[in-house]
Amino acid sequence: MTDHLDLVPLGFFPTPIDKWDNLGRELSISLSAKRDDLSGLGGGGNKIRKLQYLLAEAKAEKATTLITAGATQSNHVRQTAAVARKHGMRPLALLRGQLPPSPSGNLLLDELLGAQLEFHDRDDFNAMVVDLMLERKAELEASGERAYVIPIGGSSPLGALGYVDCAKEMREQFDARRQRHPDYIVVAMGSGGTYAGLVAGCARYLPNTQVLGIVITTAAFASRDCAASLLNDTARLAGVDRRWDAEDLLLNYDHIGPEYGVPSQEGNAAIRKVAEAEGVFLDPTYTGKVCAGLIAAVGETIPAGSDVIFVHTGGSPALFAAR
Repeated sequence: MTDHLDLVPLGFFPTPIDKWDNLGRELSISLSAKRDDLSGLGGGGNKIRKLQYLLAEAKAEKATTLITAGATQSNHVRQTAAVARKHGMRPLALLRGQLPPSPSGNLLLDELLGAQLEFHDRDDFNAMVVDLMLERKAELEASGERAYVIPIGGSSPLGALGYVDCAKEMREQFDARRQRHPDYIVVAMGSGGTYAGLVAGCARYLPNTQVLGIVITTAAFASRDCAASLLNDTARLAGVDRRWDAEDLLLNYDHIGPEYGVPSQEGNAAIRKVAEAEGVFLDPTYTGKVCAGLIAAVGETIPAGSDVIFVHTGGSPALFAAR
């Protein structure tokens, strides 16, 4: 159980479950969306649930600065910067890539939040980023500050507890409506925390529901072995008495597109399809590719007639920077 662990309330929870009848009819499934894009602070998104636990630990350590990292259009960096400002801390973010001529999308919002941004244009960024963040932490603490390091995506076992809570929240919503529990939950698999938390949470609260992760990156942390390790550590912390091997995970690696953060043709088609069918905006890095994966999975991994929840993890600001 996560009830004994401290968290700092940050979001507008419970987020709604939105019935997507038009797209569901087209796909021959019963389709709804868990609208975590509406979680509130900093424009909303899935990182808010993770940050509730991570911020509690940062405050317990009396941190004055939150240090994190991500891609130039990182949703996680935006949300972390907003949380830092809301709680009187300074946000420092290491970003992979180059400073563009003019900021747009998430990067513009980072600047509005006054985040200190460092750009690192290097191929080994993911391999080196932890060391780089620890270097910044040491530098800050040598000058008298206290810094707390948040991993990419907030994807530690502690952060992933936010999505154990999300599974519990959905169970309560289904039961309040006397609604059958879904056959499948479909969600992005990037840094792994959202996926790990949902799988562990479903094992406790929605045991007949399978979680399909649509992988959107080739980074090492999205490998089956890394995903299983994070999942097992999360389950242990949450008190879930189950362990998973890498081959137990329901993951699809077919929808990454050209590379992480680069829009794909099928992802863009899914963004347009959802906008026209349901009046909801997805993003080109995560949810567009995930929805494309969901569409392709119907009739294969997901049988026609299934009850499916699509987790909308946010990210629409990146639409305004899409190439």
